[in-house]
Amino acid sequence: MSKGESNAGAGLRVLHGPVNVGNQPWVLSRNERALGIRSDLVVNYGTWLGYPADRIISECAKRTPGSMLRRAAFGISAPFRYDILHYYFGRSFFCWDDYGKPNRAWFLDLHLAKKLGRKIFITLQGCDARLSSRSAEINDFTPCKEGHCQAVPVCRSQLDRRRQMLIEQILPLADRVFVLNPELVRFVPGAVFLPYASVELSRFSVSLPRTDGAIRIVHAPSDPLLKGSAYIIAAVERLQKKYPIDFQLIKGLTHEEALKRYQDADLVIDQLLAGWYGGLAVEVMAMGKPVAAYIRENDLSFVPRQLADDLPILRVRPDTIEADLEKLILRRAEWPGWGEASRRFVEKWHDPAIIARSMVRAYLSTDSEFLLNQ
Repeated sequence: MSKGESNAGAGLRVLHGPVNVGNQPWVLSRNERALGIRSDLVVNYGTWLGYPADRIISECAKRTPGSMLRRAAFGISAPFRYDILHYYFGRSFFCWDDYGKPNRAWFLDLHLAKKLGRKIFITLQGCDARLSSRSAEINDFTPCKEGHCQAVPVCRSQLDRRRQMLIEQILPLADRVFVLNPELVRFVPGAVFLPYASVELSRFSVSLPRTDGAIRIVHAPSDPLLKGSAYIIAAVERLQKKYPIDFQLIKGLTHEEALKRYQDADLVIDQLLAGWYGGLAVEVMAMGKPVAAYIRENDLSFVPRQLADDLPILRVRPDTIEADLEKLILRRAEWPGWGEASRRFVEKWHDPAIIARSMVRAYLSTDSEFLLNQ
């Protein structure tokens, strides 16, 4: 961002919210602040993961008059107090999903922001816009197949209709729509792929994988069904009969506790069904760890060509996971080099300082081309 752009953006007031999924809005807002933007993250409620926010309005599902009044007051006042409203996970501050199903008040603040001429940005992160029935129809592997996700029945009977309404009625009100998983471009025409900006690189020291001794493989599923954990666990158990594998399944820890466990990994297996890598992969790549995941090759056309060419993710598939992992084990001597490439990739494509500069340019000119690494 040029000096002129920086000065022009210095007076901007940007609000991120109403949820913090994967710590994306927090880190992005901190880096926007570093550029002189007044950038805040406010969430309706916190979660057990313990991600930070500038303000947590109330406790999750605490439906008291005081909680509801605080949420309503903030939602109504936000469009008057901020120039940019950057919403996440298909929600606005009046989308009280922890209180029940959508009602007429949902997106009230977003509609108000539009009437006041505020700029509206929306970042979609996965199940907020992925149409379950269509994803299952067009993809060989997806969390939306029967048996891969407990929510499939309710997605087909209820949630897909809500997502379609979001796509058709709410997203057109936004000045820019970003997606963190490239598959979502198939469902949201005109959306722009956005790399994860959730990792502060200075916080992550490099700890390259070992090339001898027990092989420490880590898998950390937030939802075992969605991540394809059953395929991974079965494959690793069979491979343990042939190789000295120390397999660690990390669940139920806070974000900070989990990060400490990742430092000792030699190889991290991310997710096998989504067709892309998650925020966890970015964190461990920043540590210099090689990461294995299923990458849906057909979706690479929705990301920058150079990013696709640089992508260091080790390709594995649900139907060949055992053979794929064994091939990686037989090349263990190369893992430190793969770890170094992973760190370089994060520095180039996931640096929140770089992404924040691109985002501020978009705030200043919503019809500008969203360019990364500039």
